[in-house]
Amino acid sequence: MAVNNNGNLLDTAGEVAIDFVYGNMPMQPNDARPNVLANRLDPALDSHINALSGWNGYPQYSPNTAGEDVVGPTDYVLVPSVVGLTTTLAQDAMKDASLTVTTAAGATNSSKTVSSVYRTSNSTTIRFGATSHGYAVGNKVTVSGLDAEFNATWTVTNVPTANAFDVVGASAASYGAPSTSGSVVAVAGTIKTQSLTAGQNNVVPGAAVTITPWA
Repeated sequence: MAVNNNGNLLDTAGEVAIDFVYGNMPMQPNDARPNVLANRLDPALDSHINALSGWNGYPQYSPNTAGEDVVGPTDYVLVPSVVGLTTTLAQDAMKDASLTVTTAAGATNSSKTVSSVYRTSNSTTIRFGATSHGYAVGNKVTVSGLDAEFNATWTVTNVPTANAFDVVGASAASYGAPSTSGSVVAVAGTIKTQSLTAGQNNVVPGAAVTITPWA
């Protein structure tokens, strides 16, 4: 079977495939899916609550349990984290979560000059002097101009201050401040922010979410 950009299996109608129906809960046929909620199942039409909340055996639904987030006839969905993903993968993830996604114009992506680097056994802190870097946990950044072990694309793992961030360390053999020159820039086309906080489980299907990539 084909897959979408998020790795989910697709059926012959191009929709995320459902392997089976759990219990006596009929599923809406593929050819009857309306052109709403980005072509996902419409929970207002029939008993689609298990497809949206997930059952063990449905591919790629998260969380893969049902019941705990249900209030009355409405099943809430879990907001995924897409910060750091490419725009295409982030769009797919939001659509697969039954959210209506809008992609904003790219955020300003200017290079930041590194003032110092401090290395510990399992992380690297990159500092920018008095300059605010503007990165958040999950952002993908490319470091250049430093020692070879630091010049790569990294994921921000911690933001202790507005003027510094941490990434997972490179080589365990290097410590201290190996360089005081270099620059950092976000990876263009990866997501900087999302308007709905990841991890919320009280958002209704079809809710609007805006993702903003780096330019």
